[in-house]
Amino acid sequence: MNEPVVEREEKWSAFLARWPLENLNDMTLGQYSQAGNQDCFVYWLEALTESLGSIWGGSAFKFGIYSRKSKVEKATTADRSYGEDYAWYTKYGTSAEEAFARVKEIILSIAKAARDGQLDQIDGADLGPAVKWKLAFLYQNREGPSILPIYKTEYLQAVLNTKERSVAELQRRIMLEIPSATQDSQQNASIFNYADTVWADVQRQIKTELTPESAKAFLDESERFTPIKPATKAMAGYQTSDGSQLGLALDNKKTTIYLSAGEWEGNVQGLTEVDQYPADRSRSSSIAANAPLLAQGNPIVKAVVPDKATLIALCDAYESSETITSSTISSAMATQPSSAPPLNQILYGPPGTGKTFSTIDAALEILDPNFLLNHRNDRSALKQRYDALVSMGYVRFVTFHQSFSYEDFVEGLRAENNDKGELRYEVADGVFKSICHAAAAKVTKQATAPTDITGRKIWKLSLGNSLGDDSYIFDECIEGGYALIGYGAQLDFNSCPTRQAIQAHFSANGYAREDDTYDLTAINTFVNKMKVGDLVVVTEGNFKFRAIGQITSDYRLINRDEQGDTYGQCRDVKWLRVYKPSLPHDQLMNKQFSQMTIYELKPTVYDSEKLNGLLHSGSTPKITHLESNKFMVGEQFGSGYTVTKASTELLELNKPNGKSLPFAMSLLQTLADYVQAGQLSVDDIRDKKVFEKVPDTLLEPYIVNGYANILPILVGRLVRPASTYAGDTAQTSTPSAKVLIIDEINRGNISRIFGELITLIEPSKRAGASESLEATLPYSKTSFSVPDNLYIIGTMNTADRSLTGLDLALRRRFTFREMPPRPDLLDGVSVEGIDVGKLLATLNERIEVLLDRDHCLGHAYFMSLKTDPFPQLTDLAKIFRLNVIPLLQEYFFEDWQRIQWVLNDHRKPNNLRFITQHPIDQSLFGNDVNINQQSGIWRVNDSAFVAKEAYLGITDAFEPGAV
Repeated sequence: MNEPVVEREEKWSAFLARWPLENLNDMTLGQYSQAGNQDCFVYWLEALTESLGSIWGGSAFKFGIYSRKSKVEKATTADRSYGEDYAWYTKYGTSAEEAFARVKEIILSIAKAARDGQLDQIDGADLGPAVKWKLAFLYQNREGPSILPIYKTEYLQAVLNTKERSVAELQRRIMLEIPSATQDSQQNASIFNYADTVWADVQRQIKTELTPESAKAFLDESERFTPIKPATKAMAGYQTSDGSQLGLALDNKKTTIYLSAGEWEGNVQGLTEVDQYPADRSRSSSIAANAPLLAQGNPIVKAVVPDKATLIALCDAYESSETITSSTISSAMATQPSSAPPLNQILYGPPGTGKTFSTIDAALEILDPNFLLNHRNDRSALKQRYDALVSMGYVRFVTFHQSFSYEDFVEGLRAENNDKGELRYEVADGVFKSICHAAAAKVTKQATAPTDITGRKIWKLSLGNSLGDDSYIFDECIEGGYALIGYGAQLDFNSCPTRQAIQAHFSANGYAREDDTYDLTAINTFVNKMKVGDLVVVTEGNFKFRAIGQITSDYRLINRDEQGDTYGQCRDVKWLRVYKPSLPHDQLMNKQFSQMTIYELKPTVYDSEKLNGLLHSGSTPKITHLESNKFMVGEQFGSGYTVTKASTELLELNKPNGKSLPFAMSLLQTLADYVQAGQLSVDDIRDKKVFEKVPDTLLEPYIVNGYANILPILVGRLVRPASTYAGDTAQTSTPSAKVLIIDEINRGNISRIFGELITLIEPSKRAGASESLEATLPYSKTSFSVPDNLYIIGTMNTADRSLTGLDLALRRRFTFREMPPRPDLLDGVSVEGIDVGKLLATLNERIEVLLDRDHCLGHAYFMSLKTDPFPQLTDLAKIFRLNVIPLLQEYFFEDWQRIQWVLNDHRKPNNLRFITQHPIDQSLFGNDVNINQQSGIWRVNDSAFVAKEAYLGITDAFEPGAV
């Protein structure tokens, strides 16, 4: 309620003018709800009058019936019906028309009751609570209002400190306290003045820290949730009206709730420590005992709820969403993520819990969820796919540290030399700004690109200075279909085939030039070295490019008298791609551009795969066949050809005779492109007709025709849908999103690194969102916004900084996903009779008691023992010596006695203790110095690391007298 009162009054009037009560009976179903129509009744109710009391959140079923955006067929259930265009509660009717007739009848009764002040009738109306009370507010008597624009029962209960459940009664009580000035008919009085005061009080009440006890009281008193059974000391279970269940942990300090996975997950902000439990992941037995639908075999979500406001939002979303249970896993929900990944998420946990390891899965969940689903258990395939996405610029990885700054992350000044050798300072984009521009870039102009770019030279070209007086040159060139450079003093160089001839022509016209003058280089390159068919990349500064074109004519001079400049040197260009905003250089280059106006880009400085991707897709580089249809080592083709090496550059086969046969992937890719473009078929390759069908190709005939037996099979493998090989069930996708992974996000100074942009990463503030914001950057002085297709994944080591101490600005804007130690992943791992899973679980239980759960030991340190078919005691000893003991020293600040307790050393014989205490030799100091003998000298006992009993003693106490 942060909009001026006058504007809210005007919106109220606008709603009533558009939807007067007397016209409601004539409203059609299409007028009531129509996907994409911003003038329909429900859009007015939810979006256009949001400042008159929000009813956002939850399912669209709250409107009784709604227009479906998705046309995916869904099965009708006992309480919800789905047609092709509409969905509705079954209780309203058997068809969309019948259901709407009933809903409209209810709306009319609510509006009339509100106008007449009959609030009790509204309480009994069979429509979503927030919706019906907003309707009541809008249609009440404005001269004598009886309803505040606050519609949630819980909010009204909080401000009155009551358990009363009748909204009608709550509204009456709250209106009794309205100041007299608001009751008067003075022009400066409004119901919104009082509503703002009440709302401020509501916020104070619901933003306080939530304890498990207060959460239990809230759920016990709610009409929406019914206890499944009497609560135990550990857990309370509840069920919604539609059968969904949730569990509230009562033995945690933080308010921890377990819920079924489902559509609600993307609709709740403010949850922390979110942890996804796949169906097969083990969980506490108290969950199954108190909420059976959350037992192992069903995917669930664990989350910490920090305050009552978040709890209310969670209940709203969960109660009205569809959840996933064991009976629905095999349905369509199992073939796609249960909800859209959050735009901002942080994976957090103690060291060694696989946070950075899991960023690969998290990135693929965003960029290629089908591939992730089909290769969930194939780590090698997932890593290859991830690496391909990284190489194509879809993923950027950065690590925060204490020295990382705004200039590294967003933008800063960098010293550069121009083509005249002069020093200048140029704004350089940091990793965040760079990937934002890459995500936001759109192709504003495009033309069909040549299928084969092999053998063509690539030239870097500047078309004016985007920040200078000649910035108009770029737009003119794009519009005119040519390229211009400003060197040459408006001389015509058509008769100058060499650099020496160009120099002589300058001198003959009174413009003497030294041998090393850049003018000569630029003119000679533009006039003589550039050839028809070559490609040009137009840059913006040294770190961006904004267009790619193909030279289509020889050099010519054009008159520039009208423009009054010297940009007369001209080559016609077919502009293949024009980008706005400009793309970062790393979307094409292996290094930044040089300041020179024109020069050749050597093959080593640009990525040919990225260039191919740019020229054969729309706004961003595509994932080419090389990535989406990777060859696999061990794959066999034809009559015994076996893949022995497969990379993005080379495919190596073992021939039937045992000899090696290498193929450049660029050769296979080019042939595959010809096939997909319809220029030839796979049979044409087999019949040696490639050079007949594509006469201008630069491929080598000896290779193509010489291997006509195996090349058609390999090319066919590339152009075949991915579903026909390697067990895939879905083809990899071409993503439009970008992912920024920030490792160790809590180690950086968030305020210093993000600066003013911390607000812009919020989903509601992203470009295109309803409340989108822009900021003016300090160095470039340009407007900047964060696109809605950029996903940020952070990792956080809780041993470095606990979640409670994390920058509050960061906590509010990220979803937190806990990555706890998983001893269960080590079940069955045994080293000479030592149960490694039990060992880790015991160590962590002791650490939690002596310190906290943020400093536990991760399972990743021990996973090498699981992958090794015959792990040895020396392998376990190495883990303890290099990882476990050093971490414990760090955790406990060398409090050796507590380290002994963690290792159970105090109950072991001396020879089996990892940490031993030795008396102090008093003679070191003499009798004049009083040394506390109790402190002693602590040493690491090397012999314990190779003693099996030392590890067994961590989990099992020794009997008295045992040796």
